[in-house]
Amino acid sequence: MNENHSITPAERLGASRRRFLALAGTSVSAATLAACAGGGGGDSATGGAAVSDGGGTKSDTNPFGVKDDAAVDVVIFDGGYGDQYAKDAGVAYKKLHPKSDPQVTSTVNIQPDLQPRFIGGTPPDLFDNTGAQSLNTSALITEKRLATIDALLKAPSVDGGTVEETLLPGVTSPGTYSGKFYALNYVYTVYALWYSASQFAEKGWSVPKTWDEVMSLGESAKGAGLALFPWGGQNASNYYQELAITMAIKQGGEDVRKNLDKLDAKAFEQPAIVDAYKGIEDAVKAGYFLAGGAGIKHTEAQSQWVSGKAVMYPSGSWIENEQRGITPDGYQMTGIPVPTLAADSKLPYEAIHSAAGEPFFVPADAKNGPGGLEFLRVMLSKEQAQNFTKLTSSPTIVKDTIPDDAFGSTALASTNAMIKAAGDDVFTFSFVDWYNLGPDTVKLWTSFLNGDIGADEVREKSQGLIDKIREDDKVEKFDVK
Repeated sequence: MNENHSITPAERLGASRRRFLALAGTSVSAATLAACAGGGGGDSATGGAAVSDGGGTKSDTNPFGVKDDAAVDVVIFDGGYGDQYAKDAGVAYKKLHPKSDPQVTSTVNIQPDLQPRFIGGTPPDLFDNTGAQSLNTSALITEKRLATIDALLKAPSVDGGTVEETLLPGVTSPGTYSGKFYALNYVYTVYALWYSASQFAEKGWSVPKTWDEVMSLGESAKGAGLALFPWGGQNASNYYQELAITMAIKQGGEDVRKNLDKLDAKAFEQPAIVDAYKGIEDAVKAGYFLAGGAGIKHTEAQSQWVSGKAVMYPSGSWIENEQRGITPDGYQMTGIPVPTLAADSKLPYEAIHSAAGEPFFVPADAKNGPGGLEFLRVMLSKEQAQNFTKLTSSPTIVKDTIPDDAFGSTALASTNAMIKAAGDDVFTFSFVDWYNLGPDTVKLWTSFLNGDIGADEVREKSQGLIDKIREDDKVEKFDVK
């Protein structure tokens, strides 16, 4: 990656149990652009410390000293990736520890289900903090509710070598706070423009590599009675914000990303941002967005896309799995990098916005924290990583687990091709997630895509959002590298 930067928060103001409860209703979008976060916290003397010894005999096959008959309690977010992969990992865990009792449960309500357990001192041993009601990670760390998990990286991998040696480069950065590793982000997400290769072949359309080519495609689609883009204004219109910002970073380079993440006073006045937002406005004015998007969710918009009413859709590489059972046979779902704005772009067309996501944490007060680490070690075996990819058509952070045939998935094959073609030209941006801007940006982009406000106004209002955060001394600011 061009720059591997950790999420390194500055010193926080003191917090209390009241803060934990007060934050419980706060929402924020997650790295998949579809998730939101709530609050977390409490007081723990052990938080921020490494997971303690499990009390069992340590060995290369039991590096954390897990007691063989100890139960392990794992909670999974049952979202776009489902929970079968975790259940399968539980079976593999039991093979390593035959006397154990792995309990893998799933929920879409992480915060309501786990907040009382944290307060009561009975959190799970491992949990997947994702979804519309996930716990606020920064608050959990500040309140010392989470253990550091550096030991996982140095532990022997199920497949030989260390766990760290089996991972893609840079994937531990999103889970590193103030130099401490708290979260294992399991899924490697590539953000792209998605289309039907069979439809393009039928229509004789070429894959667009520049925004001008996207606009030309929009005109061709309109002539065929189709929209260029669908959109879900109720919860995910900001997928198009991701598209615009990715184009801007490719045009202007890493400084564009840095200025956004630093909450710069002129972040949304950067020429590349201005041009990218103007490009989206041109598409809105040309009528290239499917009507009625303001009143539907992203899943409905995606159904419109795969049913042939629209031509392209910006999303993460989870899209095939999310549309499984709805996408018609022969659709040949395929992803391509977001287009460049102009020929003089700082980053090439092949550059991609990509990041590790789906964070797993071991609570500081977990009854069997070593079991939580061991469960992650099992999940990071090539067998289980490949199983996840086969089930979800999404790659994990484990290297060399996608076969040449990509399990027959055109979407996964295209994701793998994008990763290989990008090389070191990979970037991400974090200000939306860091500062709880998901709901606010959805509102702005719904108004924008609906034609109620223009590009200049959406940029001005977006700047206002980050200005407010920057000027609020009570909001922790994250360091940017």
